[in-house]
Amino acid sequence: MRIVILGNSGSGKSTLAKRLSEHYGIPLLHLDAVNFDSGWRERPIEEKLPIVSNFMENVDWVIEGNYEGLLFRERLEAADKIIVLSLGRVICVTGVLRRWLRYRGTVRDSMAEGCVETLDPGFLRWVTFGQFSGGRAERLRSVADMYPEKAIVFRTRREMERYLRTQGA
Repeated sequence: MRIVILGNSGSGKSTLAKRLSEHYGIPLLHLDAVNFDSGWRERPIEEKLPIVSNFMENVDWVIEGNYEGLLFRERLEAADKIIVLSLGRVICVTGVLRRWLRYRGTVRDSMAEGCVETLDPGFLRWVTFGQFSGGRAERLRSVADMYPEKAIVFRTRREMERYLRTQGA
């Protein structure tokens, strides 16, 4: 099984990916950990692409994260299932705040070593406004229209939990 998980910051992509990876016993790749190196430095594209490409050679996998520049179309084509988390602004902001409270000063398992959890005003502004502007949310939801046979869109955490229960995860 090959699963792609897309969605806004704070929507629960990493948590969902971990649960599905553990449930199915398949490897997991967090694209934030690919994009950033220690100290939140962005890796050069020539380092990132081979990491994603090599990971996709696994028979089964879960890849979470949007990153349109990291083999986006190839990931969607290769996936057996595409999950789009289309949760609202309040849920995403709340998710980011809860994550910060839980992990502040530490490194989450979904991040690269040395990327200590912080919450700066620029990121909070992005989560609150930026990721919901410029048609970005519509582009994510349009993935479901492009791949209706394998895409699932969740608009609430309750829908996601109901789905996980049906999968036994």
